[in-house]
Amino acid sequence: MAEVTDTLERRDALRAIAATLRGDGIEVEFDIVPARWSIAGAHEFVIPGADPKRRLKARFRVTTGPVEDVEQELADLLETPEGIGRNEIKAFAKRVKAAVKGSDQIQEAIDRIDIWVESVAERAAAFGQSWRPQAFSDDLARVLGFGGRTPRLETLLDAVEEAFRTAAARIGVRVRRNLLETASGLGVYLDSFAAARAMIRKLRLFVGPTNSGKTHAAMDRLAEGRSGAYLAPLRLLALEGQEAVETRGQMCSLITGEERDVRPGAAFVSSTIEMANTNRVMDACVIDEIQMIGDHDRGWAWTAAVAGMAASEIIMTGSADAIPYVQRLAAATGEELEIVEFTRKSPLRVQEGGVAMSEIRRADALIAFSRRDVLGLRAQLLQQGHSVAVIYGALSPEVRRAEARRFREGQADVLVATDAIGMGLNLPIARIVLSTTRKFDGREERELLPPEVRQIGGRAGRFGMHEEGRVAVLEGENINPVRRALTSKPVDPEDPRPWISPATSHVKAIAQELGTNSLARVLRTAGQELLRAHQTFRMTDLEGRIQAALAVDHAKLPLETRDLLSRCPIDVRDPNQLRLLRMWAVNQGKGLPNPSPGTAGRFTHETGTDVELEASEKAVKDLTAYAWLAYRFPEAYPEMDLCLERRQELNAFIERTLSARSLPRACPSCGATLKANHRFKICDACHTVRKEERANGANPSRPPHRFHQARRGPPPSKRGGKARPAKPAPSPR
Repeated sequence: MAEVTDTLERRDALRAIAATLRGDGIEVEFDIVPARWSIAGAHEFVIPGADPKRRLKARFRVTTGPVEDVEQELADLLETPEGIGRNEIKAFAKRVKAAVKGSDQIQEAIDRIDIWVESVAERAAAFGQSWRPQAFSDDLARVLGFGGRTPRLETLLDAVEEAFRTAAARIGVRVRRNLLETASGLGVYLDSFAAARAMIRKLRLFVGPTNSGKTHAAMDRLAEGRSGAYLAPLRLLALEGQEAVETRGQMCSLITGEERDVRPGAAFVSSTIEMANTNRVMDACVIDEIQMIGDHDRGWAWTAAVAGMAASEIIMTGSADAIPYVQRLAAATGEELEIVEFTRKSPLRVQEGGVAMSEIRRADALIAFSRRDVLGLRAQLLQQGHSVAVIYGALSPEVRRAEARRFREGQADVLVATDAIGMGLNLPIARIVLSTTRKFDGREERELLPPEVRQIGGRAGRFGMHEEGRVAVLEGENINPVRRALTSKPVDPEDPRPWISPATSHVKAIAQELGTNSLARVLRTAGQELLRAHQTFRMTDLEGRIQAALAVDHAKLPLETRDLLSRCPIDVRDPNQLRLLRMWAVNQGKGLPNPSPGTAGRFTHETGTDVELEASEKAVKDLTAYAWLAYRFPEAYPEMDLCLERRQELNAFIERTLSARSLPRACPSCGATLKANHRFKICDACHTVRKEERANGANPSRPPHRFHQARRGPPPSKRGGKARPAKPAPSPR
């Protein structure tokens, strides 16, 4: 048996059995001989003293051990000429299921969880009235989520015990929190900006709706000084800011996360807000889109800019939604705040009744809230004979700017965009048409908030281009939420405390106090424990940075280097980008240079399909992350020039594809072009392959296994009756 158990056939057979049992929560570790089977379980419990209705559910996985008789018979059958077919696989699966579910391991796991719950009650009794079981129960519910994964029982018990220890430390040693806040400097956050605290600054807040001239007035004021900075939320706006300063007769450099355009002798700089230099003393600083200070993900950057820019005059521009946050911050700094209100230069009206797709006309902007919806609406408008420009978040700033220029210059008569146009882009839009009044915000699908409606709708009726602006909804949507949002005044937030985020100096101090070198632990401690009761500030959402920290913590690098790597602009929801960041960090720790992500000449043709468009957008994100790192660690990421060249080629490919009159569909499995009227996502040939794999009991996402019955002939052709060449079998993993 030992000679057979390591063969590919054994692994494939075990994998097929496991695939049959996946719905029962049963999995297999086939690299061990004999194979170890495990099963998922769940157990509900209540923390003693908490609300009895607040039942927590712990999901876990336990190993039940090998099923040796099945494995022996499996080995015997594999030695026969006939091999193993579907019927044998199903029979083996039933026996494995019975053996695994008949094990005592699930009940033993439940008993261990109950013992832990009892120990919580015993240990918490020492805290007396300070113990807050309901608060601990709420914290534990978040821990038990595990990001949708089912952990091993030992991992689960370690996690809940760590949660209890954290709660015990929070209750029993409250001094520790104060000590951490004091030692890190977060408790006296404003003192982190020594240059600003040494100055007498004047804070001016220019508030008003879009198209009210507030930013224009702020830029005029900025250019009157001898030196200054313009801070924007987007690289695209930073580019426009640089142009705005230079058109007013002042030389201006540009600094963004992945770009430096330093003009010799320039006393002004335009940059993205995360790149703000709080050590440089200047005459004035314009902080644009100040209402973003209330954003739980990025608001910390606006807080740092307002609190820390060493300028004699700080001019903030944005909507009135920012007023409570800025007032709280000005009170903390003890500085004078002047609020200047601006009114819209052209009227903005709500159009009653829905707009049919056939009624979309020139200079309209149709708004959707996902890339898929934007491209779907674009296809409909192209079929109606419109020329269409598109703007959505996955596009790079260069492509967004090119698409905006096409619309501005009349090469495209209609714009289809996400709410990305709500921030700073000045476009000749006569009417905003919302395709829906709901959006998914990364956490949940919800109704548009009034500030969002005002920000988007306000882009209609640009002064000097149209006499008025109009806001409407597509046919079938409700106009009432839009009307209420555009006619109501801003509502003060429930919590007007500005967000802050730990800088590298804070991270190092917290790590020293905790006695740890784990960046993820430091950030998790900061996010969970610090500033809970602070009167002025609150901690930003650090979850994305923690996910990046877990990736870079695998590298042998100093803490401050890993902290900087964790800020790399990647999408932490994309596992491929997290793996890429981890690989880069590990290589950097080993002293190995990281090559620029390659595109292997895939995007050199004139225009692409929908599959190629999405792939090229993701490739641009990888290259942008590489460029961001290359500016900070040029020796570890030496191919900056090649990276920028590849990104430029990809942007050109994306722009050519978007400006084409059509976007062909393609099969995501094989890349073959699909007909316009093809009803399915994949091609007929790939569908046939998957159908046969399902019939043979295989996982359709994987190539067919060797023990499955061979296909009789190649898959049917899509055109011309010719058979598509069979793909070579991949090498075993």
